[in-house]
Order: sequence, then C-alpha cells, then structure tokens
Amino acid sequence: MEFLALLLSIFITFNIRYVATVDKHAVVFKSIRSTDAECRQYLPNDSTNCATRCRGLVDRFWNDTSGVGYSIGRFYQPSSDDACYQNRTARCLAGVIATSSDSCQRAEQSVKCYDDQYGQLDSEAVRYIPLTRLQHIQIVKECVAMLGMSEETLKQVAINGSAIPEKACLLRCFLIRHGLYSDEGGFDWERLELQCGGYGAGWNPRKIQQCMNGIQECSKCSKVLSFADDCVNMYFRLQPYVYDKIDASVPFTVDFSIAIVSVAVLDAGF
Repeated sequence: MEFLALLLSIFITFNIRYVATVDKHAVVFKSIRSTDAECRQYLPNDSTNCATRCRGLVDRFWNDTSGVGYSIGRFYQPSSDDACYQNRTARCLAGVIATSSDSCQRAEQSVKCYDDQYGQLDSEAVRYIPLTRLQHIQIVKECVAMLGMSEETLKQVAINGSAIPEKACLLRCFLIRHGLYSDEGGFDWERLELQCGGYGAGWNPRKIQQCMNGIQECSKCSKVLSFADDCVNMYFRLQPYVYDKIDASVPFTVDFSIAIVSVAVLDAGF
C-alpha cells in the first residue's frame, strides 16, 4: 500500500512538472493549495483574515475595485445535476455587504458564496494563471530581443501610433510565450478566454474555426496575424508609457484583448 502511494505521488509530481515545463514558456500554473501556501509566506501571522484576498490576487480572480471575477469558477466543480448553482451564487454575491472599505472582508465573503453555492472546491487542480499588464510588457521586450528587433523603434511606434514593424512575428512570439498559441495546436481557447476576461455572448467557436480553416498563409507569422485580425478580432497595440520619465525600463504598454466578432459578418463569408 505504501509502495502504491509512493508511485501515485511520483506520478502526480511528474505530471505537474510536465505541465509546468513542457508547456510553460512564460506561463504560470497554480493550485489553490499551492497559492494558500504561498500567501502564508507573504502575510504576517495576524493577517489570516486577508488570506482569501491574497489567494484571489495571486490567482487573478479578485480585484479590489470590481470584486470577484468569473475565472474563480475554474477552481470549482459544480454538481452535474445542479442547474441553479450560477443563479444561487449570483444572488449570494449580490447580498455581500461591505461594511467598510475592508477589501479582505469583501473577498472572504465573496469567495464563501462560491464555497457554499457554486460547487466543490478542487484545491489540488493546477490551473492557468492569467498574466498581468506588466508581464505583457516583459514578454514583448523578450520577443523583441529574440527576434532581433529594435526596442527603441517600438517605443517610437507607441508614441506616434504607427504600424508595428514585423507585427506578425512579434504577435506570434507574444502568444506563444503567453501559452495561448502553438503552431501545432492552434489557440488554447480556454486560456485565451481567461486572459482576456471572457468572450461574451457573441462568441461563436464554430464560425471562428471555419474562418481559420480558410486561411491559406504559408508563413507561420502571417498565418497567426490573419487568424488574429480576420477571425478572432484580436487587439494588439503598443501605447506610450505614462510614467516614462520615472521608469525608463518600461518603454511602452501593451493593449491586448479580444473584441467579439459579429456572427452576421462571419455568416456573410460562408
């Protein structure tokens, strides 16, 4: 029995490491258990009431301004015969009362709604963690270096709003480093949705796949840009960094998002 337990432990460890290395690039994967252990290192002993908020900040499902995000749901497993869990959770969240500006209390109450109403918490499951705007900048800078591009040129692009030189290869590198795309597997739609904060009601995967199947570009870079512009309506743009005089190491900011493609427009092409 102990031998089987050891084998299981080795198997789990191998798979976690496999996910975290083979498919990693600049991507981060975490579980609730690992995040809670991480937060225990950050918080002082008398700040246990802020542990839930710390978990939400590290796993990117909590924001002090907007509250809990829908991406928290990926850490829970709803019952297959429960058709009302989303409505119950929404009603619970609507009833969360913030007695003050105490963000820790609001985070704890909001997450409790998911604990009580949404489903079973899976604290062991390793999930994709969306990257921040600062991480977007770092990834672009890394791609610029790898592709032999001029960072100063891109800085000027951000200032004057001109077209990004070699945008196709820069975007492809950006998406690969994000773990959102590979030449072999295409887009990772689940991660892309988490990174961009949801697709919205107009999202139509079947039409988008039809559009992508019609792309005939030979170049890997050109194919990605056509996917992004023509099928997914992806927004990838450099903007001036407001505090450039304070921090010269941040040459620009990166706007990255997805706008919902009109189904009617896609239908017109098929």
